[in-house]
Amino acid sequence: MSRSCAFLYKLLPQLLATVCVSVGSVGLGYDDGWASPAIPKMKQDGNFTASEEEFQWIASGTPLGTTIGSIFAFLITNKFGRQGTILRVSPFYFIGYLMSAYGFNSAIVLAGRIVIGFGHICNVMAAQIYASEISSPELRGILATIPSIFNLSGVLLSYVMGSFLGWRDMTLVGLAFPIAYLFMWFQPESPVWLLQNGHNTKAQESLQRLRGRKIEISDEYLRIKENCDKEAEKPKFHIREIFKKLFYKPVLLCIFMMFFQMFGGYGPIIFHSVEILTEVNSPLRGENASIILAAVMVAVAIMAAFIMDKAGRKVLLSISGFFLIAALCALGAFFYIKEFQGESAVASITWLPVASLFVYYGAYSLGYYEVPFILLGETFPVRYRDVMGSIGYFANSLFVFLSVKTYADLKHRVGYYGAYWFYAAVLLCGIIFVWIFMPETKGKTLEEIEMKMTRKKGQKTVASDAESGYGLIDGKEKQVVVAKL
Repeated sequence: MSRSCAFLYKLLPQLLATVCVSVGSVGLGYDDGWASPAIPKMKQDGNFTASEEEFQWIASGTPLGTTIGSIFAFLITNKFGRQGTILRVSPFYFIGYLMSAYGFNSAIVLAGRIVIGFGHICNVMAAQIYASEISSPELRGILATIPSIFNLSGVLLSYVMGSFLGWRDMTLVGLAFPIAYLFMWFQPESPVWLLQNGHNTKAQESLQRLRGRKIEISDEYLRIKENCDKEAEKPKFHIREIFKKLFYKPVLLCIFMMFFQMFGGYGPIIFHSVEILTEVNSPLRGENASIILAAVMVAVAIMAAFIMDKAGRKVLLSISGFFLIAALCALGAFFYIKEFQGESAVASITWLPVASLFVYYGAYSLGYYEVPFILLGETFPVRYRDVMGSIGYFANSLFVFLSVKTYADLKHRVGYYGAYWFYAAVLLCGIIFVWIFMPETKGKTLEEIEMKMTRKKGQKTVASDAESGYGLIDGKEKQVVVAKL
């Protein structure tokens, strides 16, 4: 078998499993974009009445549900497995979408959005961990971006549906997502979770299915098993362990990255893109422009998937952050001129906010949209992965909720321009943070990343396996270092 054929033979089963598990990411993206076309149509619906404050709560309902769900997600994922969690939690979607679509007042619709968010976070968290655990080191960068690409595709789908469907019919489209999850019945459970729970034979069978029947897995299986066995020999998690570098360093890294990701303006802009385009008197209809913007996000995210393991995480985040800052500054400048010099002063530059949004959407999906979630799967040690994953997704969901919920108050207090410049300042801090504190994880095994996160300054990790060029020496748990010359 040629090298290229062997690569494809190994890629296809991992790709299929990752695609199946990422269906929920489409649903989460769909509900991220839902508010942008749905809220304006709800306000125009004569059969549905709510105050401006209630509409803000409805728009924030899904992130509120994901915030609540993330508290319990790691318990569910740890107990039922990655595949098992997805199959058991999917019925929540049915309940939530039906409540949201047929609710006759704001309380019922809000409750439905919260239930949807709860189901989403459990499934998406399981999917992200699953994608990282089943991936070969050399494929992890590509495969780990699939949930994010699917998420952005969901945003695009919501904008498309919202352009010609009423808000209730648009909501009912979401019922398709739990049905699509039935494909997970035909995919293997994560071999890491199976080993953690003593199902060694099933774990080996799962790994063989995920690598292809003709691929030799003995070395990889033994490496994964050895790592899981070491973790199993350690005492159960104790609250004192939060003070260990192996715990607090990746957690703090994740929380800060989630903060920069969401307070860089993503939530407010995605949730209110139609409103923004209407406010600037865009030559394009708000719904149509939003569809094009979302399509740009998907296209750039696909491109990012192929260069993720070549350019590296830090480079992509820096490029992404630079263009995001430029777009937000330009968008803020437009609103500043409009407020202090009047409509006539911006009549000839109505293209500027549209162009700024195009740059923003594209730049966001290039780095800041995908990399923070990839870090969840890459930097969290196996021992703490469920707990840390829950903390990471809690932080993400909380920051989405807070950024969306505070957007209206922020723009009323400091204006549109002040809000966008604030988001730009946050992203500038993010770029500095990335280059000082974030480790490069490109091409590293999960074991080497773990060692890299805990090594002392002046030490260099030495590791390598036959596939990726990295790994553990003699399988020892101690960090392997060489003296810095």
